[in-house]
Amino acid sequence: MSGQGVFVPGHDGTWGTAPPFGTPRHKSARRIRHRQLALAALALISVCAIAVITLPHARATRLTPADAPGTTASQHAPSVQPGRSSPTAEPPAITRTGAERVLASYWRVSNAANQSRSDALLATIEAGSSYTMDAGTYQMSRVTDPSNNQYAPFTAENAVYYIPSQPAGVYPRWFAARITYATLASPQHATGAGYVLFTQSSTDAAWKNVLEPYLLPAGGPAPFVETDTQGYAVQSSLTSAAGLSAAPAQIPELTAGSLDGATASATLRNPGNLADLRDQVYFQSRLPAGSSDTDRHDTAGSVFALKTVGGGALVFYHLTARLSLASPQGEPLKLGIPGYYSSSQALTSATVDYADQFAVYIPAGPASASPIVIADASGITGRG
Repeated sequence: MSGQGVFVPGHDGTWGTAPPFGTPRHKSARRIRHRQLALAALALISVCAIAVITLPHARATRLTPADAPGTTASQHAPSVQPGRSSPTAEPPAITRTGAERVLASYWRVSNAANQSRSDALLATIEAGSSYTMDAGTYQMSRVTDPSNNQYAPFTAENAVYYIPSQPAGVYPRWFAARITYATLASPQHATGAGYVLFTQSSTDAAWKNVLEPYLLPAGGPAPFVETDTQGYAVQSSLTSAAGLSAAPAQIPELTAGSLDGATASATLRNPGNLADLRDQVYFQSRLPAGSSDTDRHDTAGSVFALKTVGGGALVFYHLTARLSLASPQGEPLKLGIPGYYSSSQALTSATVDYADQFAVYIPAGPASASPIVIADASGITGRG
């Protein structure tokens, strides 16, 4: 067997030898974000390492309409710069106090969902790719950690809110926040930062987390978000490319094309940590000679964009991905993915579905100013 295609989740310290099953996403007992599963050994099977996620818990979120306007943008802190645009007649998508309540409630419920690994409870606070990634992690961890011993609660601190104005009665309504993650396990400490984006699908519907990309260490300096004189974020046109290398609505398709190698030159540089691409590399060296492996990305869901100071845009979206594996001439695949495929199954082909989330900065300037991935998240969502 030579360990072909079988992996065991563990600490994500040596991902080069194992599929990551997602980027660290601060999602306890779920998406490869916050929690680490104990490393297990399997006879005649390569041991690999993967980081798993933990959901933050509500504690001391700070209601901040805007970052200090006199400060300089830090490497991983896209900030709000108020007073750049005239106030609009449109109301905000949600009040700042309302956004604070949504975020605080989310961490409380998400920690409870992680502790019980309840898909039903998770569905009350998440939708779209955030839900499918976290439910996918639950499915894997029920096999790798049946007692959920690795559960640990997290919290979000120092929240900065990006609340756009929207016409009354138009849905979905949305807002985003930049947060710092911190573990509540002793000793309490910060573990990173990222964005969380919530939408409301209709009047009186619950606000749900649909995107949660994690800020990349090598994402480069991030922009200030432009706001009106009341401190509310200004939405960027999705269809206009004026002053930009591409319109925000085009970015998902350009990303998919770049990741699939469909363009002569990459429009967006591969961040290097997407679960589907790293898993593809892992399986390539472990499947029988002559096996085929393909990884294809597709656009999915809504695109959200904010104007940035200087004329750029900050764009949030997600893609779906499908990794397809097939053996030559019907030779069996020994493919083991806890919760999805067992190495005892007699398979000649298999498909694994993923979701990839992004926050991309489109700088203003010439067409050569390429979009930059500043945050992402990735994980298995199910069997194809």
